[in-house]
Amino acid sequence: MKNLYTIPILLILLLGACSSPQRLYEKGKYSKAVEEALELVRKGKAEDGDIRTLELAFNQMNTREINQLEKLLNSPSPDRWEDILAVADRIDNRQEWISPYLPMTYPGSGQSVSLRLYPLRDLIPQARIKAADRRKELGEQALEQAEYGDKQAAREAYSHFAKSLSFRPGDSATRQLQDRAEVLSYSLMRLQIDNQARAFLPGGYRLQLEETFTSSVDHRWLRILPDGAPCRDCDLETTIVLLDVDVSPDGIEERKWKERNSVEDGFRYALDERGNVMKDTNGNDIKIKVYKEVWAEVFETRQFKAARLEGMMEVKDLRSGRVLRRIPVAAETQFRAESVWFQGDKRALDPKTLKRLKNHPVPYPDEQDILADAADLFRQEVGRQAREHRKLFIL
Repeated sequence: MKNLYTIPILLILLLGACSSPQRLYEKGKYSKAVEEALELVRKGKAEDGDIRTLELAFNQMNTREINQLEKLLNSPSPDRWEDILAVADRIDNRQEWISPYLPMTYPGSGQSVSLRLYPLRDLIPQARIKAADRRKELGEQALEQAEYGDKQAAREAYSHFAKSLSFRPGDSATRQLQDRAEVLSYSLMRLQIDNQARAFLPGGYRLQLEETFTSSVDHRWLRILPDGAPCRDCDLETTIVLLDVDVSPDGIEERKWKERNSVEDGFRYALDERGNVMKDTNGNDIKIKVYKEVWAEVFETRQFKAARLEGMMEVKDLRSGRVLRRIPVAAETQFRAESVWFQGDKRALDPKTLKRLKNHPVPYPDEQDILADAADLFRQEVGRQAREHRKLFIL
């Protein structure tokens, strides 16, 4: 029993030693070492070694980032303020983390713990203002290009203004500039549907086609105006053209064939030379199976009907009048049915034929029904092609 208790106790001691502040510090886990040491301080269990580890780990982290901060502060780059703010925030969070435990002394000697702290009360607000001003300045530069029709510059301006507002949320002037950049960022596209085939399409089909296309190319910076909506400032025009609709006549193929088989058909007695019935060793009459040939005539009917829609999506740059792309779109649906039946003796049929036996021919689908199925497949294909060429619609 003594050995059973000794092993768990040793494991607990080993685990405790591995997670001590000193071991964490040696592994380079300075933040975790400080956290463990502060927990010991909170519980009143910290020893001089724990406090020394805390001092070393904290100063190592803070000194590294204070040096980085001072280097950034001395940099001439106008874009340094966001980096300054990021580093200052990390230092500030670390100092706020330890501040409830200050002043701190070594439990054994009573000597004060020396932590390298950095004054940030004025720097962080200043860095926020400087970072906001710089982003606003970059946004204004990009917005100037956007006014000449540069969509990408408008989106960059929008991003700069959004970042500026994250540093200074209440700046109404920046908010107005961001609104202007947003307006200039959108690609406006007019969507049209041209039924050149003059085919009768299912009710509500145009709307479904528009919805499928719109959802397939959904993008933050794209606005699609439906068919018929006026758009003086549209950048693009996409026309879904239905060029041809074809529904085949009811098709049928018929064939027939005969199948034969030899089947058992009773028996006869085996006779000897004298015409007497022969006996087996047990004294029973010997019987011989009799076979006869049977036949059946098999009839097969194959029915088929198809509907096919062909068209394209034409994407045009309205600013230049140039056609950017013509994307072929096609879809087909097919009705197929097979029926097999026979006349004659079923015993004549091959096992494969038996498995194919079905009812007589079924009614053909209505032309409008099969056309509706093909139109739905065409709509899905429009959506697939729109997703595949999605980048084409974002100028």
